[in-house]
Amino acid sequence: MTRIQTQIKIDAPVNTVFEYYTNPDTIKESWPSDIVKESENKSTKKSEEGSEMIVTGEYMGKEDEMILEVVKKEQNRRLVTKQTEGPFQEWESTQEFQSNGNNSTNVNHTINYKLTTIGKISNFLTGGQAENKIREGAYRAALTGKQKLELR
Repeated sequence: MTRIQTQIKIDAPVNTVFEYYTNPDTIKESWPSDIVKESENKSTKKSEEGSEMIVTGEYMGKEDEMILEVVKKEQNRRLVTKQTEGPFQEWESTQEFQSNGNNSTNVNHTINYKLTTIGKISNFLTGGQAENKIREGAYRAALTGKQKLELR
């Protein structure tokens, strides 16, 4: 299992940061377009426990869909999603939010994943290439979120 972790401080209230980070519609806005092409809510409720979202991405020139289910949600504190279908053998994303007071929030985002040994993504990425691409994407997504939220 590979673990990728990003941390960032955003000068915005925790409720604003939580709302932005947990909205399926903002995934495609924040992640680099060479990784995430589309993101949309699949369920009637957005980001509620049991709801699903579809994230369409590109992996070394091949487009694929990942269906993520919200498995845990603690308002303004934590959101955990897990891949139920997609190109990875396993994928779990945990976003944790901590208010620093004074309209400042720390965001800790951890992605744990395992590539398939036989399957769609293994034909296009080695483990190191996948890790670098996901790490860079998570970092750029954190910076994009920071920029958008601090401009409000």
